Amino acid sequence: MLGCLAVLAIGLLEFISVVWFYRRVQSGTVISVRLASEQPTAFLCQCLLVFLIPAALLLFFVPVLKKDFASELYFKLQGNWQRISAAVLIAAILGLTMYGLIVKPDKAAILLSLFYYLVIISFAEEFVIHDACTWFLRHSSWPLRYLLPNILFGALHLFMDAHWGEISAEVLLRFILSGTFLGYVFSGCLFQFFKEKSGTIWLPVLLHGLMDYTGILTY
Repeated sequence: MLGCLAVLAIGLLEFISVVWFYRRVQSGTVISVRLASEQPTAFLCQCLLVFLIPAALLLFFVPVLKKDFASELYFKLQGNWQRISAAVLIAAILGLTMYGLIVKPDKAAILLSLFYYLVIISFAEEFVIHDACTWFLRHSSWPLRYLLPNILFGALHLFMDAHWGEISAEVLLRFILSGTFLGYVFSGCLFQFFKEKSGTIWLPVLLHGLMDYTGILTY
């Protein structure tokens, strides 16, 4: 019960954070990652604000778990296939970065996007949803441990799916009934399964980051 309440509290904080970001988008004060090179300092400050919840959770777990922090939160990278997989994903990310730096005119935007997608998006989402939340549910049955965090994961993507536009009843119903919401829940479950089977958070972080980072191809 306490674990569920902790996850719901994290979910509420995440929702408030996303709504805050949504309102800033509506007011035109958000700096797009594509245009980050025009205001790099302001963009990095914006990233720090978005990263407050993951940072707070990290600061919570370090003294609570102490020497067990790395093992309890899957921060270790062990095993040959895990290391090889990580190397392949890192090579793909570096290759994509090199391509962007060679082909795209805005080199700074490519590097800022690398930081944004791997740290602010990928690491933050994987750590909060598939690490912190699942730690609080570690003694729960597997359906609850998978469904509760990933329903949250899916719900938080409503704003992105709406392209940060108006969230009307029609948009909400389309998000739920079209299968988009269930798709996010399912993909979140896959990321969580990948983390638990690999024994490390870094493989889903790298895979998630690579998938999002391909957005630079449209710059």
